Amino acid sequence: MGFENDIKNATSYLTKKQADYDEVVALSRDVIREAGQIITMLHNDRIAGANSLIKSIKGRIRSMKRIDANFKYYTSQAYQEYAEAMLLYGIKTKKAITSMKELDVEPEAYLNGMLDAVGELRRSMLEALMKDMHGEAKLYFSFMKKVYDATRGIRFTDAILPSFRRKQDVARMQIENASSELLRSKRG
Repeated sequence: MGFENDIKNATSYLTKKQADYDEVVALSRDVIREAGQIITMLHNDRIAGANSLIKSIKGRIRSMKRIDANFKYYTSQAYQEYAEAMLLYGIKTKKAITSMKELDVEPEAYLNGMLDAVGELRRSMLEALMKDMHGEAKLYFSFMKKVYDATRGIRFTDAILPSFRRKQDVARMQIENASSELLRSKRG
């Protein structure tokens, strides 16, 4: 009779694990979608809309954290996208880089989200240049450089910090291009 009980317990455990997995996948998908929407709203100066979505995304993050222990592979992208959106939000609204503690994400998500935010900052810089807002463009460029300079010395294998080295290379190229674009705007 013992093994039947083991099978029953195993099935019960796996049923709960399946339900958690299904919820994590749905939450991850929603977080990624909402992070993209927040970034778009920030680029379109729709701060109020971004604020309401931030309340929603933070709730999803809290829910995900309660059940994601067995599913880090499926949640890492969502945490990274969340970090990217919230870092851009902090820079655009508070002119400050939001801390990892404030975001309550793991170091991998924070660091990768930071480097992804460099691309969004470049976009913000270009939008500012198109509006002849050179001071604001320089501010976004300075944040790009701050992020890159602070993360430049970080060197870990992809097994420890996935995609980071590639993101460093991309950020460096974005900064080089942004520097050229700022110089050209001065001459124009």
